[in-house]
Amino acid sequence: METPNPKCARTDSYGCVAWQPQQLPQGETRASLLEKKRELLSIFSHEGSRAANQRRVAELMSETYISQRSDINGFPPPSVSDIQTNWPFLLMPSFLLQHFKTLTEIELEKRLQEALKTKGKRLLNFFKSQLMKWSASVKTVLSSLEAQTETINPGLASILVLMAQFKDQEDAIFLLADETATKADVEAQMTLPSTPRLIMLGDSILGAKKWMLSVEGKVLLHSELDFPTALAVFFGLFYVLNMEYPVEAATTLEFIQRFFVRINPENSKCAAKYMKSKTTGKTVQKKNHPLNPHVASLISSFIDFDWQND
Repeated sequence: METPNPKCARTDSYGCVAWQPQQLPQGETRASLLEKKRELLSIFSHEGSRAANQRRVAELMSETYISQRSDINGFPPPSVSDIQTNWPFLLMPSFLLQHFKTLTEIELEKRLQEALKTKGKRLLNFFKSQLMKWSASVKTVLSSLEAQTETINPGLASILVLMAQFKDQEDAIFLLADETATKADVEAQMTLPSTPRLIMLGDSILGAKKWMLSVEGKVLLHSELDFPTALAVFFGLFYVLNMEYPVEAATTLEFIQRFFVRINPENSKCAAKYMKSKTTGKTVQKKNHPLNPHVASLISSFIDFDWQND
């Protein structure tokens, strides 16, 4: 097994401050942690997801964080289904976001709630105020936003504009399904990719009131939570499970990471040295990437505009 990088785990304060803890929690042994993992599995086998609200489950999930990271960081990398089998509570929204907080010291849902509302509005104003500057695809998205009769979510709208600006593929983040579609309908009728997708249920992405999250071709979560929470769970999945952004939306996701979530590590996010290739399915060495120049340029232009129009 590839040993985790202790320096990365200790010092990467922008990416992951607890990527792989080296010290067991006080009073714990490997054996005691294994017993707690077994207790979690037993609770889930008897009570299922409804046990997620139990205080004991929250305690056990917190106490076994080091074991969760050890399994996630294993080599070769485990599949999402393997993780879900071993840690059935982990991929539920509340526990995924709590794991992300321990991993990065960031309250992701709260940060995105605030940033999408405030920065999202300012970003839309940035694009709308300089309409002639943008490409035809950006103008098309902005025009469709103006044509909306219902109140739009500024955060979601700004992300759609960003995807057009960066020439990313909209379906690399969002898939659209009928508002009445069930988990079984989506899995049977749609081609779901291996990397995470937000499945928006409604007549349009902007008008969706419900969402699902898919990964590895299966619906992982379905909920009626608001869009910032949906995005937090979607984004958090990449960090928690050491997954690379899909190439077709990598620029937009890096912008979300740096601008909305405010994670700006010098050498990408602290994550696994190895990953599963999206093209061959084989385990390959992961490469770190510097700041995307398109992301840097847009953030710089926005800051200048925002300062001049404050």
